[in-house]
Amino acid sequence: MKPTEKPGGAGQRFWDFFASVKLSFVLLLSLALASVLGTLLPQKEHVSVCVQQFGETGARLILGLRLDDMYHAPWFVLLLALLAANLVVCSLNRLPLTLKLMAKEPAEELKRSRPAQASLTLAGTPDDHLERAAAALKQAVGPVTQGQDGPARVLFAEKGAWSRLGVYLVHLSVLVIMAGAIVGNIWGFAGFINLNQGSTTDHLDLDNGAQIPLGFSLRLDKFTAEFHPDGMPKEYRSDITFIENGQEVQKAVLMVNHPAQRHGIDFYQASYGQSVTKLSANFIKDGQTQTVALAHGQWTDLEGGGKALLIEARPEVNMGGMYKGPVARVGYQPPQGEAMALTAFQAGAKIPMRGGPVSVEILELESTPYSGLQVKYDPGVWLIWVGCTLMVAGFVVAFYFAHRKVWLRLTPAGKGRCKIEIAGSTNKNRLGLTRLLERLSARLAAGAAQGE
Repeated sequence: MKPTEKPGGAGQRFWDFFASVKLSFVLLLSLALASVLGTLLPQKEHVSVCVQQFGETGARLILGLRLDDMYHAPWFVLLLALLAANLVVCSLNRLPLTLKLMAKEPAEELKRSRPAQASLTLAGTPDDHLERAAAALKQAVGPVTQGQDGPARVLFAEKGAWSRLGVYLVHLSVLVIMAGAIVGNIWGFAGFINLNQGSTTDHLDLDNGAQIPLGFSLRLDKFTAEFHPDGMPKEYRSDITFIENGQEVQKAVLMVNHPAQRHGIDFYQASYGQSVTKLSANFIKDGQTQTVALAHGQWTDLEGGGKALLIEARPEVNMGGMYKGPVARVGYQPPQGEAMALTAFQAGAKIPMRGGPVSVEILELESTPYSGLQVKYDPGVWLIWVGCTLMVAGFVVAFYFAHRKVWLRLTPAGKGRCKIEIAGSTNKNRLGLTRLLERLSARLAAGAAQGE
């Protein structure tokens, strides 16, 4: 075996691979680049949106790589899993040494020879200053262990050994946050509901057009909106009722920043408007006019053949000085030929009617208020909160606490004098240790002066 070759075979190489800092860098860089793509590319949009923006070839590539729903893509979850494995292996690789340093017996520390970082010479023998030095060291650092090295007396104290675990607490927090994100991505969902006043629904629409059941029903009992004098919305609210098995089980009021929750699903007030439910219109064909009532999405037979339906309508559209009033899109299927979409304006409006052989005039619109609700279910959110709390605690421990060790060595200096040497070590914040040793030296000198 070559001197540079490590024993352990494939298992050791596998372990070393996941313990590599280079792997951490590559994974973090890959996740960062993926997040940039997820920001630039539209997520959870309908396929038509992707085709319109990137063409068929680009859309095929994006859909094939799941870049349109990147955070749910298997390769993105795999990157998170690899990073989690990397964190676990790196932590386990270093943890035994950390625990060994934390559990080291103070008696062993007494035998260590440390170069003095400060010293002072006082009148008296080591025994004369031992009790005073031990008290000062205990006050500055913590519990004191005493020992003897020939004629010298040695004192040792340490504090903050537990702070070495701060970095592991941060690693754990990252794992918990990643677990929460994965749980939310796999089992969570987000979508919207546009609900007319008095209507009930038992499902929501996802951003990609799919529908999923709620597991209960939701009814919009009443929608109200208040406006400022300048027309800006002041407050809008939805009074809703949750229904299960035909029974009303919960009533709630939704306002902006005041959501409601049912079975862990959050409902937020997001938008509002008027939904046109029925259109009364004049159909004019070959100089003949007939009045019909059209419902949204439902075909209505016309006299003389053909049929029509209401596609969409707005109670008021402002087209500057040309027109201000209701506008509707009406689908018309002639007895023969292809269907067409017609634009209808208020009867009597001075706007050319377009649409081929038929023109449509709006007589009356029936509308009802609707409320737009944003719906979100994230079962991993509590894991994320726990992870964030652990991360803050871990950073506080890692940055504001240190494992400090201090030695005092009291040796006879001859002519009835005692030399006190002060040494210390720390795993971080060496400036803080230097200040601690300076304060301890000053306290020892002051105590000796008072005792004389």
